[in-house]
Amino acid sequence: MDRELSFAHSNVNNLPNSDLLILPIGSIERHGDHLPLGTDTIIAEYVSQRVALKLRNEGYKVFVLPPIWYGYTWSLLHLDGTITIEPSVLKSFIEDILVSLANPRFTRILIINGHGGNKEPIELAVKEALLRLGPGIKIGYISWWDVLDEETLDRALPGSKPLHACEIETSIMLYICPSCVDKEALNRVEPVRPPRRSILRSLEDTRKAFSKGYLGDPKKANEEAGKVIIESVIDKLVDLIKRELTKEKVELEYE
Repeated sequence: MDRELSFAHSNVNNLPNSDLLILPIGSIERHGDHLPLGTDTIIAEYVSQRVALKLRNEGYKVFVLPPIWYGYTWSLLHLDGTITIEPSVLKSFIEDILVSLANPRFTRILIINGHGGNKEPIELAVKEALLRLGPGIKIGYISWWDVLDEETLDRALPGSKPLHACEIETSIMLYICPSCVDKEALNRVEPVRPPRRSILRSLEDTRKAFSKGYLGDPKKANEEAGKVIIESVIDKLVDLIKRELTKEKVELEYE
């Protein structure tokens, strides 16, 4: 994490006005036997730190907050190690963090999400926080895969689609934290086809689909593919944030 935000009280008081605060969030849930329970958070924090570093190297004042490790998940609760937070509780937790952070020095906050189940609680938390804080504060959220384009994915892992603990996530982990991947377990995995989409769901169908804790074909994973994917994601997020900050600066100059 950025030590600027974990130092003593006096150090925090001496922080300069920031251009952006980044809050990573993930989950603790089963990712097969080959990936750690905290995979979603590990990826979200890595992306956040790399994005912040690139922006700081270009002169922006960007800080990364300690990550939120827990999230909302229901499809893997039948598997050991999975921990879920009720959506209403998670929403309130995130909202309180956002409201606590916002002040005249910290007026822009971006949540970088690493777990699909968090999207609705995050969205509601952002809306409620903005209502509580009033004008002058900007808060946004994005999941890292929102900027993953098909061209990059086809170049890295042709034919693959983002799934749970699949070859994409596994490739990313092989690149950013190779020691986190259990290579022996990875060699034992067999492909698991994702369930067909349906407008009706049942608990038993969901548990059956996620019986092994992963989808796709993790054995296809490789470090180079992970590098191609995550570096593209980081570059796109940096460009996106720079456009937002530049647009805001231009708008202020013309007021």
